[in-house]
Amino acid sequence: MKKKNQRLIFLLGAIIAMSACSKTSFSDITPVTATKTDIPLDPPVEVPPVVNPPIYLSKLSSGVCNSDSSTAVLSCLKCNVPKNPPLPPQLSAKGQALVDAMYLACQIPNKSDKNNFKPTKEMIVKKLNRAGELEYPETKRTAMMSLVVEGLTNTADSSLRKKMFGGLYYQPPYSDAFETYFGITVQEAKSTFCWDGNIDTPDITGVSGLYSLEWFQCVSSGFSSDCKEKPEYVTAKGYRKELETVLKKSISQPYVPPASLPEKKCNWDKFEGDDIVAAIKQFKKWKAEGRQLSMEFKKSDGVSQCGVADESNLKQGYVVSIASYSCQ
Repeated sequence: MKKKNQRLIFLLGAIIAMSACSKTSFSDITPVTATKTDIPLDPPVEVPPVVNPPIYLSKLSSGVCNSDSSTAVLSCLKCNVPKNPPLPPQLSAKGQALVDAMYLACQIPNKSDKNNFKPTKEMIVKKLNRAGELEYPETKRTAMMSLVVEGLTNTADSSLRKKMFGGLYYQPPYSDAFETYFGITVQEAKSTFCWDGNIDTPDITGVSGLYSLEWFQCVSSGFSSDCKEKPEYVTAKGYRKELETVLKKSISQPYVPPASLPEKKCNWDKFEGDDIVAAIKQFKKWKAEGRQLSMEFKKSDGVSQCGVADESNLKQGYVVSIASYSCQ
């Protein structure tokens, strides 16, 4: 009986449990929506722009100056190439005057002519090729001496040549001026350079003597011990000795032109650019070498100046050119 009761209780519990299961309802499960979580961002980092350091440029250049001084290194600096002094002329002013006068005078006929020979100017130069400033120097001319030289060498007017060489050879005051300037008489000059123009003559030919009319008249009067020559004729005798030396040396030791000196050669150097540090360095280097420097600089506003180099004008922002030249 007890076992029946236990079985009945079990059976009832099972029925109750099944009843409870039949009443159970199921509902849909709504999927859980995930919530988006915003992650905070760091603020943008501002990258500073890349600034390249300024680039400064410069260059050194050099060259040879043109011999005609045409090289312009800067707008205010040209190479001034020094010229060698010209060679001294072969003939002194007096020697040249005698050549010019006698070449034209030999064309003037005279009834007393020994011959009709008319030398070329080259022939007369040959006789007087040593009549330079050393052997036959120029001397001070009086007004009359200048007048005679100009008249005898005037190719457009032969009147004085005809007067002095076409008739009597003594024509004071013209002949006196001729004698006391050249140291030779008019007649002696005609003989030496015209009649004997094609002959080597180491001495004056057709000698008549160089003296004043006053002295000649005094001597001729018989009182020669009391006669004194005029000072200008005393001086002229010295010129005569010089002329005689010229005639001799023109044959025995003819003129040889002196050797020409070598031409000067000049070179230029130039710094250009806006690198002021480099410019100052080069400026000081050249200054230490004793160079004379010129400078051209352009400001930022485009205005340019050129002149003697001054370190105070080497400023940042300027474009500069520094230059010099030297000659040897």
